[in-house]
Amino acid sequence: MKACVLHQKGDLRFEDIPEGQIKDPNEVKVKIQNAGICGSDQHYYSEGGIGSQIVVREPIVIGHEGCGIVEEVGSAVQGIKAGDMVVIRPARPCFKCHNCQKGMYTYCEDMHHLGSAATFPHTQGLFAEHVVVHQAQCYVVHGMSPEVGAFGEPLGVAYNGVHRAGDIMGKDVLVMGAGPIGCLAVAAARACGAGHITVVDIRQEPLNIAIKMGADEACNSKDDPETIEKWCEHKGRFDVALECTGNGFAAISAMKMVHPEGTVSQLGMFGTNSQPKDLANFANKGLHWNAVFRFYDEFGPAVTALERGIVDPLPLLSAKFKAEECQKAMESALSPATMKVQIYF
Repeated sequence: MKACVLHQKGDLRFEDIPEGQIKDPNEVKVKIQNAGICGSDQHYYSEGGIGSQIVVREPIVIGHEGCGIVEEVGSAVQGIKAGDMVVIRPARPCFKCHNCQKGMYTYCEDMHHLGSAATFPHTQGLFAEHVVVHQAQCYVVHGMSPEVGAFGEPLGVAYNGVHRAGDIMGKDVLVMGAGPIGCLAVAAARACGAGHITVVDIRQEPLNIAIKMGADEACNSKDDPETIEKWCEHKGRFDVALECTGNGFAAISAMKMVHPEGTVSQLGMFGTNSQPKDLANFANKGLHWNAVFRFYDEFGPAVTALERGIVDPLPLLSAKFKAEECQKAMESALSPATMKVQIYF
């Protein structure tokens, strides 16, 4: 079968690889339709890894945001049949370790995540014609376009960010960053009952998209720093902040704008040199700061929101490319002019 295989930094090839086969009675074979390019895929392509700990050491099929049509199911699979459309959850916990036994699947000690170089041999991903996954990774949907289905995974991250923030019903919510995750966090907060949603970024076009995704107010902090300063007065205006940039400066700014004993959900992953250096507001205002790492239980509600039209992610879709154009697709995804790029088979 054909797949998009990353051999090393900048070396992404559309080539033949062996087709996966069902070996476990709980597995499902899926023909991939659409798959989204995530920030981690971009790091693998442009840097050969993610930070210094996760490095590409062998050819890897990248990609972990996707959906497809079931072609075959194992003998023990229930509730899924050939012909079903499924949105795929990329995480495959072991269901056996200490954390899994406590239901904390996100923190599995033997986690296999599609398209990840964190394990060796690497866990192959979704940028392939066919994949074999555990039935627990498949969520059956009906009447959903594959373009929408490929947003299930990133929306799950956004839902986890909102979930970690607690009850946001009627709350004044700040979203830092209007990239794909930030815009999906806007949509998730709106779906979960936020009262007023404000989004902040330094680029105007993403802010415009965030408004389409459900934000009530947008601020370009580069053009309008005075408004940011105003929101910091009286120890902060907002009840909740969803920090989606992974930028330390933005995280510090968010903590300044959240009022005492407010909540910050940290969705953005800090890079090696981008951690916040000043935690004075976190300590002095008694803030609740939640780390958001992937998701698990939030996947079903996120996919249901897509299936029922509660969340429309398509304003984020900048471009689609045939899988054989994966190199071109990746270059497009790396452009600051695009939001979300998908490939399709």
